[in-house]
Amino acid sequence: MRLAKQSQAAARLSQLLTIAARSTHTAASSHCQVRHPLGLQPAKLSLKPEHSCERAQQRRLVSSIRSIPKVPQCPTCGAAFQTDDPKAAGYLNEQKWRQMNQANVVKGLPQVEDSGGDATAGIPALAGTEARLRVAEDRKMLSDEEYRLIMSNVDDPRAQALLTGVDPADDGSGAADDKVPDQRGLKQQGDNLGSFDTLLAARVRRRAEQGRDRIICQRCHTLKHHNQVERPWKEDIISDPRVLRFLQYKPNIMIVVVCDLFDIPGSLIPHLGDIIGSRHPVILVANKSDLLPKDFHHQRLMMWFKRFSKSLEVNIKSIHFVSALKNIGIRELAAEIMEYRRPGQDVYMVGRANVGKSELINGLLRISIGGTAHRVLASHIPGTTMGLYGIPLHRFSKALVPTSGIHQQDRRTYLYDTPGVFSSKSIVGYLTNEELKMVVCSKRISPFTYILEKGKSVMLGGLGRIDLVDGPSRVLVTVFSVIRPHFTRISRADELANRMRVGEQTILQPPVGDIERLKWFPHQKIALEHEFEGTHKRNASLDVVFAGVGWIAITGQFPRAKIRVYSPFGAGVGVRPPMLPFEYDRVTSHMSSQRKTPK
Repeated sequence: MRLAKQSQAAARLSQLLTIAARSTHTAASSHCQVRHPLGLQPAKLSLKPEHSCERAQQRRLVSSIRSIPKVPQCPTCGAAFQTDDPKAAGYLNEQKWRQMNQANVVKGLPQVEDSGGDATAGIPALAGTEARLRVAEDRKMLSDEEYRLIMSNVDDPRAQALLTGVDPADDGSGAADDKVPDQRGLKQQGDNLGSFDTLLAARVRRRAEQGRDRIICQRCHTLKHHNQVERPWKEDIISDPRVLRFLQYKPNIMIVVVCDLFDIPGSLIPHLGDIIGSRHPVILVANKSDLLPKDFHHQRLMMWFKRFSKSLEVNIKSIHFVSALKNIGIRELAAEIMEYRRPGQDVYMVGRANVGKSELINGLLRISIGGTAHRVLASHIPGTTMGLYGIPLHRFSKALVPTSGIHQQDRRTYLYDTPGVFSSKSIVGYLTNEELKMVVCSKRISPFTYILEKGKSVMLGGLGRIDLVDGPSRVLVTVFSVIRPHFTRISRADELANRMRVGEQTILQPPVGDIERLKWFPHQKIALEHEFEGTHKRNASLDVVFAGVGWIAITGQFPRAKIRVYSPFGAGVGVRPPMLPFEYDRVTSHMSSQRKTPK
């Protein structure tokens, strides 16, 4: 990408980071790679400076980075605009690139250098205005050649009379000789033309400020209108949570940590306080509460959730269950942010990939005055947000700032959407774009309870499997997943797994595709073997969690039971106390070889 300003900024940042790296004396193991918010090259920064001079130098480094000219970003995904790779995020064709520069001209921002022509060539009002200004600066009148050229292209008699001063009704008697053009009329008409161009430019400027003429990259356009991406989504994903370490050096911010209530504890970042610091106020938001059954007990679920929130090790001020998509609990969350946020504080949305951070921002914009025009892109594909992108806080009027007037210190504050950190333990990391649609839960789950006999298995496609190896003759299993379960004997389950390894089509989906896809799909391995006691015949005793896919609750009263759990490469599986222990009431008939879930 031919961006002179970006090259200069990258060079300046490289020099600053080199100086900082030479001045730090911590061990090599205490360094990590940090992705710069501008999308530049990662650099090594000391995690725990030992001396006050090092902390002061890091503060100067952060302030210097903040002053680097910002690369133009896509307003919906935060990726830096580029013209090189059509399949990469942030790509703009030549026409869109010129329109972006035209919007910059309207907003009074500097243009971005590129091989395209005049930035205002696509807006006649702006082009005419600039041409008129250039003519006015160079000379006050046209040359004879330019005058003849203009007059040769004028066909309207009234226009010719206006320009030449000769009345077309003149019959040669000389009666019309005294009819010369009125200089004040010419000036007034010229001012009217200028005013028309000014009005058009003002209209374009107003639409740009309202977000109605936003230019988005090609990837966002494809996601928004076709719900797909052109290349595998895992290529642009971020999996190292230490990219958020820059928040540790921010002096005055508030952090909103977002997690997926349908994927606990997989959507929580353990020991997050060691990465972002423990001094910042944090509001913990559990999103997608609309996916749970309607009759869940809110208070009991809150107590259950607080046990897992302790693993974050951050300064939690409050916890909220919300549904960003359906605007459930959004107003209460906005009021809580207004209560705990101090004037001048920026707000950062932090969390795992695909937990709903972008949709949560859209929910806050929906309850703001005029905020819907500034929505960001949200989709089912993890890693939709590609870069750090900030929305001015005054766009959240009524939601996060009072309608009576914004505080003086809040005029330059932002709400930032950060890229999601993908969990390496999530099973969905092995899925393609098509398979991802089969796994992601998008509507309220309807749990069903089945009878699992000793020596048999319950399988969630090729992504998970539980064998009842030893224990009682049968137990009750409640499935919380959109994947249809398949019940069979353990020997038959082993046979299906072996057929998948050689690329044969089976009834287990996902995975889906041709032979090469099935051969490439990770083989199922033993993730854990667990023994436990059934405490109640009507309440669940244990949840077996498949990260990103769902969970299976086991119910029954027995002294001992042993299960063996499989997953791709043996990853993404865990056990936890039951989340919804009273949901087993919808018991189906005995499932031996049936595949479809009752409706």
